[in-house]
Amino acid sequence: MRKNAAHTYTRLAQYTAALAVLSASPQPAWAQDSGDFKRWAVSVNATRVLVSENAPDITLAGGHVPGSNVRIGDATTVTADIGYFVTPNIAGNLFLGVPPTAQIDGAGSLEPLGTVAKVNYGPIILSAQYHFNNLGKVHPYLGVGVGRIIFLNARDRALANFSIDDSWAPAAQVGVRYELGAEWMLNADVRYVPFSTHATGSLGGAPVRTRLDIDPVLTSVGVTYRF
Repeated sequence: MRKNAAHTYTRLAQYTAALAVLSASPQPAWAQDSGDFKRWAVSVNATRVLVSENAPDITLAGGHVPGSNVRIGDATTVTADIGYFVTPNIAGNLFLGVPPTAQIDGAGSLEPLGTVAKVNYGPIILSAQYHFNNLGKVHPYLGVGVGRIIFLNARDRALANFSIDDSWAPAAQVGVRYELGAEWMLNADVRYVPFSTHATGSLGGAPVRTRLDIDPVLTSVGVTYRF
């Protein structure tokens, strides 16, 4: 599971190196005129959340449960991001969306429990972005920032009194926009938002605790309006 995270970091590094080479090319005249560009960009996206997870230390009544783990299902949701361009290349970006539902199932020795809990969740991510404006209608970009992972509406299944903590997370992003006209663009991006959190509950009256290491990859496609 952490192997997937290392692979994602490697791919992001490769994209970063490639775009750094592209950025050495001269920018078009319109991008060099600091007064002649649209500062706001609003995108609406369809986003797929791909989850890699690990629960390395599940305890029941204070004792470790051998061979135990959990599995968290992937999800699809609607997201939006709002960007403000300080210069033609540098922008701040706020990303948020409709909280999807995570189904948490027992895995390993806990697989017979089936679904242990359900919870809605949603990242709110604030990023700094660098946009490359030297490829005509194609605008690749990179982003780094911080996210707050918020959990809502926890529902018990095999576990009773299920609770999971909100968490902070670093965020890395690579994306591209394609101009359709003066204001409209198509947008596609990938965000990597790894985080750890803690969850608690009870099983047959005995307390259950665990740390969750979660490595979500968010892939989005959508439309952007510049103004």
